[in-house]
Amino acid sequence: MTKKSFNDETKFDVGMFFKEIRHTRGYTQKDAGGNYISKSQLSRFENGDTILTAEKLYYAITQISMTPNEFFNAFNDYKLDRMQKLYYTLDNIQLSLKEGIEKSEELITKYPDSKFEKLSNIMIKSVLQDITGKRYITKEEYLLVGDYLSAIDYWSEFELKLLYYTCLILDEGDICWFWQLVTDRACHFNKGNNQKLFLATLLNIYELTVLDRQNMSNANIFRTSLQNFIVNKEPTILMVFTIVTYFHDYLLEKTSKNRKKIEDYLNATEIVGVKYMADYYRSRLVALDEK
Repeated sequence: MTKKSFNDETKFDVGMFFKEIRHTRGYTQKDAGGNYISKSQLSRFENGDTILTAEKLYYAITQISMTPNEFFNAFNDYKLDRMQKLYYTLDNIQLSLKEGIEKSEELITKYPDSKFEKLSNIMIKSVLQDITGKRYITKEEYLLVGDYLSAIDYWSEFELKLLYYTCLILDEGDICWFWQLVTDRACHFNKGNNQKLFLATLLNIYELTVLDRQNMSNANIFRTSLQNFIVNKEPTILMVFTIVTYFHDYLLEKTSKNRKKIEDYLNATEIVGVKYMADYYRSRLVALDEK
């Protein structure tokens, strides 16, 4: 597998944005390419299949009557805006009732023509698949997630979010691979603005491994690793981690003592005002006992 360079991480963003702003400004591909960039090369750039050299990109930008500064200032605003919309959508699907889920299905792009749109679709579908039990993810989409994450050398918030939301569809081998990859880069992720997302992603994988897959061998490894990163200044993360470790203990040894430990902690969770969390894990406990 060929490794991508740092610039390749955003090549589909720039190309897609160029296509959108070219359309908005009323220019054709022939207008933008002139006699310097072929229509096929510009088309591949706009679809995220290739990048343009600095000289050709500068030329294309000036051909649609913009300066490079104007273009990249607009691009940065555009990228932030659509990322925010995507994450807002994903966070709210999980709180939706049937009506909300139906509206969320409408947000899936029917004919995605860029890698960002394809990966965004996969994140939305992964969450919907987890909530409804209905199959949304295709084999091709599953492979795209693994190939994309494996090929990126420098992960940003987007890659962490992608793993956070799609770990539900990854197999055990992929999960272990990406766990190792992320924890190896803890010095980069476990600080500043990315720290909470870093911890939440690892915790999501650990919870999935304990409660859904009940792979105790991997769960033991993840638990030991995660204990090294959990910090007291993230109380919600710490609370969920404690709950999952109690479930972990209960699945290893289903005794009344271990069950009561879960119940007592959930009661305390409700007392401190996090009733929705207590109710959710109570339902998981009932489901476990019914198996």
